[in-house]
Amino acid sequence: SPALAEAPAAAGKVKRSEGGVTIERGGLAQPAQVGMRVFVGDRIRTAADGLVGVTLSDDTLLTAGPQSTLLINEFQFNGTTHEGNLLATLVKGTLSVVTGLIAKQAPQNVRFKTPNVVLGVRGTEFIVEAHGEGE
Repeated sequence: SPALAEAPAAAGKVKRSEGGVTIERGGLAQPAQVGMRVFVGDRIRTAADGLVGVTLSDDTLLTAGPQSTLLINEFQFNGTTHEGNLLATLVKGTLSVVTGLIAKQAPQNVRFKTPNVVLGVRGTEFIVEAHGEGE
């Protein structure tokens, strides 16, 4: 059907969810569950006891620690050419990243923002911490 053809592709999936973790989409918050799809525009929040692991479709691994807020701003990926781009914002908390195929093809197309800085990817694994005052 035409409506299904226009549905956005998922950026990735929740692979691990422990403690309090929610995904906000379209103004609604729902508990994150393993296997749940993650889309551009989603805001992922972890509580004081929360931890969430997301695998994007280019095999980038994102792990947000307790009391974190992560926003998936942009994500596009072509599974054939491995071309694409990723922009995510860590509003507050901690984020561990293991880069995937986009960063191998074009590292300049993978960026992470915090309230104070924009990080370009030059390696394959790194940790980001943001001390946000809120949102």
